[in-house]
Amino acid sequence: MLHSSTLVSSGVPAGALLTETIRSRFGDITVDTGKSILFQRGLLGMPDKTNFVIANFPSEKMEQFKLLQSLDEAATSFITLPLDISNPIIAADDLRSAAHELQIAEDNLAVLLVVTVHRTPTQIRLSVNARAPLLLDAGRRVGVQYVIPREIYKIQHML
Repeated sequence: MLHSSTLVSSGVPAGALLTETIRSRFGDITVDTGKSILFQRGLLGMPDKTNFVIANFPSEKMEQFKLLQSLDEAATSFITLPLDISNPIIAADDLRSAAHELQIAEDNLAVLLVVTVHRTPTQIRLSVNARAPLLLDAGRRVGVQYVIPREIYKIQHML
């Protein structure tokens, strides 16, 4: 999903793997810390968590989801749903407009929706936050949680 890049500030050559195993709340995951994503303002409600990496979900039956794992605190991770620009949840024009405002080229745009798990005694349901998607610039390896200023998008859009 995201492209490789050279970590200029650390002098790490392009293509070098910087793997680390993190004991996340979903189990042990191996991540390439050389592909970290900087959220300069953090995520909503977590301004101090700025360094993240995307990892495969450690369960095959959840392979359509990705983990957004904090590199600042191993206990902080989120289930996310990658989204194409053309999708049934957020209008492509709204994503393009947000990317333009954030100066993210469409070719570099990656979109993730944060997933919430709703458990009851009889079932498990999933929702995504369609109001505040994570917009990533794969080229610059930066991300922003962008609040779309349209009330048609729900914080709990049921899947």
